[in-house]
Amino acid sequence: YIAAAYSEPLTLERMAKVACLSPNHFLRTFKQLFHQTPHQYLTTQRLQQAQSLLCTTDQAVTEICFAVGFESPGSFSWLFRRHVGCTPEQFRRAKR
Repeated sequence: YIAAAYSEPLTLERMAKVACLSPNHFLRTFKQLFHQTPHQYLTTQRLQQAQSLLCTTDQAVTEICFAVGFESPGSFSWLFRRHVGCTPEQFRRAKR
């Protein structure tokens, strides 16, 4: 569900409801299975999709930010740099 709906605003409560579990049980079970929280997994999915869009489209970074589900270009750029090691612009230039 998370991988399919990464661009939507997802909450722990919504993800737990889809899994038919309480939020606490969902969080605990998800972390045991995937070794990361649902939020960390969601962020990873969004960043991977952003990398793909940066490589395959000419969309502006801000457009990509919103298209993959981030609400703030600043937090998107910060997370992208933290996870990938460079800014979205630098990543795009390096991959072209």
